[in-house]
Amino acid sequence: MEHSVLLSELKEKGYEPLIFGKEHPARNLLFARLWDPAQTVFDPAALYLGSTSQMPDPETDSEFTFFCCGEPVDFSRYGRSPFTLAYFGSAVSQAALFNASLESISRLQEISAGMHLLVNALFSGNGLQYLVDTAAQIFGNPIYVVDLQHKYLAISAGLIPDNAFFTAESQSGYISEKGIASIRANRLDEKVRKSGTAYYYVNELVQKGMLVDAVRIQGIEVGHIMMLESERPFRDFDADFFHRFSNLVSMELQKDSAYTRNKGVMYSYFLSDLLKNPGQDASRIRERLRLLGYNLKDTFYIVAIPPAGHSTSDLQLNVILERLIRIFSGSIYVIYEDTIVFFISRELFQNLSEYEMSQLADYLLANQLKAGISNFFRQLEDMPSFYRQAVDAVKLGLKLNDPSPVYYYSDYYVYKLLETAEQNGENLRFLIHPGLMRLYLYDQEKGTEFIATLREYLHQPGQSSQVAKNLHIHKNTLLYRLGKIRELMGCELAVGEEFMNMNLSMMVLKYLGMM
Repeated sequence: MEHSVLLSELKEKGYEPLIFGKEHPARNLLFARLWDPAQTVFDPAALYLGSTSQMPDPETDSEFTFFCCGEPVDFSRYGRSPFTLAYFGSAVSQAALFNASLESISRLQEISAGMHLLVNALFSGNGLQYLVDTAAQIFGNPIYVVDLQHKYLAISAGLIPDNAFFTAESQSGYISEKGIASIRANRLDEKVRKSGTAYYYVNELVQKGMLVDAVRIQGIEVGHIMMLESERPFRDFDADFFHRFSNLVSMELQKDSAYTRNKGVMYSYFLSDLLKNPGQDASRIRERLRLLGYNLKDTFYIVAIPPAGHSTSDLQLNVILERLIRIFSGSIYVIYEDTIVFFISRELFQNLSEYEMSQLADYLLANQLKAGISNFFRQLEDMPSFYRQAVDAVKLGLKLNDPSPVYYYSDYYVYKLLETAEQNGENLRFLIHPGLMRLYLYDQEKGTEFIATLREYLHQPGQSSQVAKNLHIHKNTLLYRLGKIRELMGCELAVGEEFMNMNLSMMVLKYLGMM
């Protein structure tokens, strides 16, 4: 067990050691020994435990790890020692510290032994089924591997639960409709993604515990592995062990032509890589995509559905993804940071088509989803910034209570500037034009609707008849209101700069929720 991992686990158990000497975070500790003061030869893979009444000489010229407890001593002498010393305080007994450390080391030894067998199975060339069967024997429980279409890729042999539900699913080769409904109702996929490791839950359909983990290829989620707690109870370390196993399943699937030759998935790797690692050589990415048969055009857009945009929907991300793939044919897509991301390539003067946007809006409305669309860009290395634009568009659109299902960043960039100013400590109320503030306060005091009237007029300046129609008032009433508005504001609204100032102030009011 790595030195840093052991310390981390002990801290989780409530221990708070003070560290002195030279640290070796990556040093592997394979066994524990009680400290022998007469010892002169030390094993760097051993953890030595003792009392502060019997300490190693600070000048001992060996690299090892020493844990101690008891009454404090002058630890400053150990500041430059070549070995690592961890002091756990006077309230900790040597026996308790030894047992806690040995428990962690023994647990990892068992995992290491199991991983050794699983790695051998992986490189045996016998395929996914053999790897899963080997894992089931090691864990002592049945294991299942499914893809994002809920198809079983492998079901462990030999350990078959006596359960009609799993028997029926095993025969069909797919998770049943009842099983899918349960997954959605419990938001299981979302919980697995958030956990970052194997997630435990009780399967209500069979009343047994299960561990579920995501299988990813270069960060792209391609399936899930599940283990049923049917033959023996899960051990404390099974979740960690099972998570390590998921990485081996990922490696095995990468050898499978169904995944390695899937161009959509391969393209997704590049998109995910560009989002996670900005500043890459864009020309290299372009060339690799070209070799895979994807030729980039002149301009790009990012369409994103972040967590805030799908949190109220009952659909799984992979279901949403499959529908959008049909709308944005020829695009590159990925699920990144729990966000559906589409990278769309177009010719220089070719926008997203009306048909695409109509289909997108209809689908989003029907399923309580929100999408953001970035400005266009031309350099691949700029992708992370434009991805953030699409995500910010959704966040700002929701903040401003915009009912539209699609948010264009070009409509919200001023609000982004206001958000940035606010985060930097600017009081946005001070940015409101004084004339408009007077009008706002007059509305609040008198119950008038001058702000609403001015807002409509600013949208369609000079078109009095249309403005009156939109406000459902007579044109003469509008002209009276405009006269009163000019009087209260001390502004004639006769030049473009006045219109610009008033529009900006209106946006501040809207951002602050004052209108």
